[in-house]
Amino acid sequence: MHRKQQPIPVWILRCLFLVQLFCLGGLTAFAQQSRIDSLNRIIKAAKHDTAVAAAYVGLTELFYSSDPNTVIPISEKGLALIEENIGGTNKTEKASFLRSKADLVNNIGAVFLLRGKMDTALLYFEEVLKIYEEAGTPERTPITLNNIAVIYYKQGLIKKSLDYYQRSLQMREKLGDKAGVAQSLSNMGVVYTNLGQTEKALEYFEQSLKIRKKIGDKPGAAYSLNNIGAIYRSLGQMEKARTYYAECLEIYESLGIKVGIANTYNNIGSTYDANDPEKGLTYFEKSFSIYEAIGDKQGIANSSNSTAIALLKLDKKEEALRFATRALQAAQEGGFVESIRNAHFVLSRVDSALGKTAEALAHYKEFVTYRDSMANAATRKAGIEKQIQYEYDKKEAVLKSEQEEQLKRQKLINWFIGISLGLVLVLSLLLLNRFRLKQKHRYQQKLNQQQKEQAVAVMETQEQERKRIAEDLHDSLGHLLSTAKLHLQTLPDEQKPLVRASVQLLNQASEEMRNITFNLMPHALEEGGLVPALNELAAKVTSSGLVKVTLHVHHMDHLILEKQSQFNIYRIVQEAVNNILKHAEAKEINIQLVGQDDHLSIMIEDDGKGFDPGEKKSGRGLKNIVTRSLWLKGSINIDSSPGRGTTITTEIPV
Repeated sequence: MHRKQQPIPVWILRCLFLVQLFCLGGLTAFAQQSRIDSLNRIIKAAKHDTAVAAAYVGLTELFYSSDPNTVIPISEKGLALIEENIGGTNKTEKASFLRSKADLVNNIGAVFLLRGKMDTALLYFEEVLKIYEEAGTPERTPITLNNIAVIYYKQGLIKKSLDYYQRSLQMREKLGDKAGVAQSLSNMGVVYTNLGQTEKALEYFEQSLKIRKKIGDKPGAAYSLNNIGAIYRSLGQMEKARTYYAECLEIYESLGIKVGIANTYNNIGSTYDANDPEKGLTYFEKSFSIYEAIGDKQGIANSSNSTAIALLKLDKKEEALRFATRALQAAQEGGFVESIRNAHFVLSRVDSALGKTAEALAHYKEFVTYRDSMANAATRKAGIEKQIQYEYDKKEAVLKSEQEEQLKRQKLINWFIGISLGLVLVLSLLLLNRFRLKQKHRYQQKLNQQQKEQAVAVMETQEQERKRIAEDLHDSLGHLLSTAKLHLQTLPDEQKPLVRASVQLLNQASEEMRNITFNLMPHALEEGGLVPALNELAAKVTSSGLVKVTLHVHHMDHLILEKQSQFNIYRIVQEAVNNILKHAEAKEINIQLVGQDDHLSIMIEDDGKGFDPGEKKSGRGLKNIVTRSLWLKGSINIDSSPGRGTTITTEIPV
């Protein structure tokens, strides 16, 4: 099995796919002799056949990693026991037998899959699905669906593979198995990566990462972070790849997973390898130290190869040779064919740089041999000799021409840097200008807000002053007038004819005072709100006999108006009525308030003599109406002409 994290993105993702996606029902990786002995004792001495069946399952799980060949005969013994005893059992015992039967059949299928017999393994896994359905254990089904998906993927049936992954994902979502959902999403991400659909793969990896972080699955989160980092690295977005690798490294360090730490160091180093080999080298050396400490041969081989390449780029040829030789030695000791191939390739480059032409050619021949044998085991070595020599000569010619091309590239880089600096300068000027415009806009907004606040303060002060004057008139002057009237009325009867005219004048003064008080601050507006106050205004003007005022109110129940807004609307209507009384010579005034979904419509009509708005627009009354409407963020329209009356319409948002 390949390592989970390799420095080349394609290897990483394919190896991760093989490791993570093949999830067997309860298989464990470490066999313990004491556990085996305990299970064998259960098989010999257990009083309940269900316990014996479960013990057979336990043995197959323990032997799968250490001795897979024993799994099938042990499973067959367990299955024979189950078939012999399942007929005469109660419901609980039958369910236990069926669970054990499914696990044993699953483990046989796993062995056939391990042997590369895909069709046979598929038959066993499909049988497992039927047993789960009979046993009524849907929570175990997604694992088997996942195994079937692996088989179809290996057979190149990508669509069928994705269909089974999707079914597994849907079942896990239905069961609320968040860890399983995260695993299924990750599996599908790996498939899409190998299909070259990196954008879709990235979407699945990010969803998986989000779930794993939420449920606290740190190893799983590190796995997802590594996958995402590998995708960004394959896209050439090294800075972004390093961000994800750094988070992955932090998790592995917190968990003390040394292999994960070493792999991640190697991956981070590979993001610097092209442009900053010196920095990449520091990470490769850290990775090598950990691999060496834990005796991981494949890790030693991979990190040694990476280190040798970085040293070669830094023109440290002798050190590069030492690490490349160490890589080949570790790979051969562990029998890692892929790592042996890579080591021969690196050694051919190092020897070529050192001028060791014969050694370089020998290593390159070995590299091609391993490469082609991995691609096609039946390739005959004699048939590839000419190809080896041709490729080697071609490689040498490319190495020589690279030095000439390097000078040309450097010139292009210098031109590129100059143009980039020019663009940065232009962009900086544009950003500075944009910043100044934003500052100017903010200043204007602040000024408008201050003006609005000042207008509000003035209006509030006016209303408070109106209220104070009205209260003073009512409480002081009104009281004095009433007292004077009472004094006059208490005079002897023979003097009353003399004071009757005085009493009449006092009555007129009292009435005028009440009118002034009403205009300053209607009691109904303060206590009852807008509509009662307007009704009172209409009634009072009508009772004067000068003009008939009619008020119509529609759909106002759902509108909620602030107190200040009510005061301003009342003043708009009041000012309009006063203007009509003073100038229009009207006989009838019609006022309508209509509540809409998001605004209030006010229309004030009269049948007076009208006027030319162009000539009268500077009048104080109209100015007050316009000012208050605009303060309420409303729109206002005045429609009038000589001889046909006037209509004032305003719409105020609520």
